[in-house]
Amino acid sequence: MKRRSALGGLWGVPALAAQVPPTSNAPTRDDNPKIETATADAVASPRKRYLTAQQFATLAKLCDLIAPPFNGRPSAKEAETPEFLDFLLSESGTERQVLYAQGLDQLDINARLKQNMAFSELSETGAAEHLAPLQAKWTWRAPSDPLAMFLRDAKNDILRATANSRAWAEAAAGGRRGAGLNTFWEVID
Repeated sequence: MKRRSALGGLWGVPALAAQVPPTSNAPTRDDNPKIETATADAVASPRKRYLTAQQFATLAKLCDLIAPPFNGRPSAKEAETPEFLDFLLSESGTERQVLYAQGLDQLDINARLKQNMAFSELSETGAAEHLAPLQAKWTWRAPSDPLAMFLRDAKNDILRATANSRAWAEAAAGGRRGAGLNTFWEVID
């Protein structure tokens, strides 16, 4: 058979297919139900995963002190940074978990010894003396003091988590869609 005659015969196939009724009972595309989706954070509050209630309160206060709102950008608390860091710690290695647990406990112990209050209850000026290691000149070498090492790592984590949050991206976009940097991805409907 020549190619020309074979192609000529194929031209009639779509016409025949249109005349034959479908024999399948499979649902069509229009029969499929539309399932509404939502992000988990929009329908439920995230639960605490790793930190104790006191450690979480201390972390929340530390986040407020390190990343307050400025220039229309949200604070760490508004960006839900403490909740994210709690989740991150639940998935982190033992070394990081111990660093955070001991650092948060040490901040709370120091506050109770000096001011007879929990760190989470201190005012901004009262908490400032406990954050003094953050005022030291930065060097490549990590600090030898465990509290200073914790504060240095926690500051970096808090600032990074806040700047990469949904609230930060929405504030940066200013109502525009697709703001470029600091955008985030969601599931497509």
